[in-house]
Amino acid sequence: MDFATLRMYLSPLAEGTLWTLALFFCSAFLAVALGLVVCLCRLSRRPALSRAARVYIDIIRGTPLLLQLFYIYYGLPELGVVINGFVAGVLGLTLNFGAYLAELFRSGIQSVDAGQYEAARALGLRRTQRLQRIVLPQALRTIFPALGNYALVLVKETSLVAVISVYELMRAGEMLAGATFQALTVYTMVGVIYFALCSVLAYLFRRSEKRLTVPGYWSGAGDNHDISKA
Repeated sequence: MDFATLRMYLSPLAEGTLWTLALFFCSAFLAVALGLVVCLCRLSRRPALSRAARVYIDIIRGTPLLLQLFYIYYGLPELGVVINGFVAGVLGLTLNFGAYLAELFRSGIQSVDAGQYEAARALGLRRTQRLQRIVLPQALRTIFPALGNYALVLVKETSLVAVISVYELMRAGEMLAGATFQALTVYTMVGVIYFALCSVLAYLFRRSEKRLTVPGYWSGAGDNHDISKA
C-alpha cells in the first residue's frame, strides 16, 4: 500500500475518530451528571422521586440502546421534536449510560461505612457537606474500577449511532468500505483504532485508580447506610 492510498484510508477514519471522541466526551460528562441526579432521587426519602427514578432505570435497562436511538431520532419528530443525528446520539447514550451509572453510584454510596455518617454529623456538617466531603469521595474509590469499565463500553457503543447516520468512526468505515470495496482492510483499521482508544483510556483509568487508592482502606468494612437518612 503506497502513501497516497494510505492517506486516502486514514483521512476519513481520522475525521471519524474525532467525532467518536466528541460523542464519547459529551455523553460521558452528561451521563455522569444525570446518573448522580437519578441516584440521589433513587435514594430520596420522597416516594414519588424514588419511584420515578426506579421506573426510568428499569425502562432504560430493559430496552436495547439501539431501540432507544431509533425512538429518539425517528420517533420524536412525529411529536414535533426534530433534532440532528449528533444530538440524538448524545442524548441516547446519555440516557442509557446515565441509568447504569445511577445504580453504580447508588451501590457506591450505600457501601460507605455508617460510622462515617455519624462522625460527619458529630462534626456539625450539613447534609450536602456530608455528601460532598465524606460520602462521594469514598464512594468514588469503591466504584472507580467499574466506572472505568463503563467508559470503555461507552467508547465502543458510540459505534451504534452510525445507524442513525451520524458520521463517526464506524460510519466513516462503512462509507470507506463501500467506496473502495476493501471491507477487510477498512474494518481492520477501524478495529485497530477502537482498540487503541480503549487501551489508552484503560491505561489512564489504571493510573488514576492507583492515585485514588488509600493503603488499608476498604469501603465495605462497615454497615451499609441509606443516604436518605444522612
